[in-house]
Amino acid sequence: MQPIKPQPIKPVAFYGADTHALIHQLYTLEQRFLPIQVPSHSKLERVVQGLEPLGFLGLVFTEPSAMALALVDRPEPSATRSNHVDAIQVSNGVIGAYTLEDALLSVLETRGYRPVGAHAVILGGGAVASAAVQLARAGLRTLTIAAPNRPAAERLARTAPAGITVHAISLDEPTVLTALEKADLIVSADPAIALDSRLLQPFHTLIEAAGESALSVALERAGGQVIPYREVRAQHLSAQLEFVTGWKYDPRALMF
Repeated sequence: MQPIKPQPIKPVAFYGADTHALIHQLYTLEQRFLPIQVPSHSKLERVVQGLEPLGFLGLVFTEPSAMALALVDRPEPSATRSNHVDAIQVSNGVIGAYTLEDALLSVLETRGYRPVGAHAVILGGGAVASAAVQLARAGLRTLTIAAPNRPAAERLARTAPAGITVHAISLDEPTVLTALEKADLIVSADPAIALDSRLLQPFHTLIEAAGESALSVALERAGGQVIPYREVRAQHLSAQLEFVTGWKYDPRALMF
């Protein structure tokens, strides 16, 4: 009987800013892949083209990339909806996904929060808000998208699942206050957005989807629930690694 040869550990590329500290932490995990830092000044097209020839499993972005969408052979629906990619796998062609969509759903599930019938408000625009729109798949009753301007909010609203009531407004409209009064769930898609702390109530749950926000301090003082960015980031990294490598990591082990 011939001995079983161990499978070689294949590399995964990490592209973007602040990858050095992340890779250092990833070396503390069970080594199922070899994390490799790709300098952020590297030309993305050449990086993607070199993944498969060099034996990489794929690529993880520290920030979602709109440019990468044009570089993949097959975008997942999540990437097409958001026009962004945050993970690429090359097991069967170059496939790109925007895994933050599923990560936000997972973080609610992990916290035991049931969004069925909830009224949600997204504060901010861009790629993170695009992922947050897909929380509607979990059974939201209404969704208000408060983006920096009305056209941006309307573009995001068009990506929402059918069968849900969606309101598209700008952050400077008075209706933001009305939406927050009715909301159960608030998603911060821009940590720079500030609100009057009196608008935050004990029945609110806040997801810090884009970074640490001053809103979390105000809501905790009000007695509400905050899902901090570090939890979201851990769930997001878990989703990215699962898409790229096929292995599922416990987000608790990724809460660096």
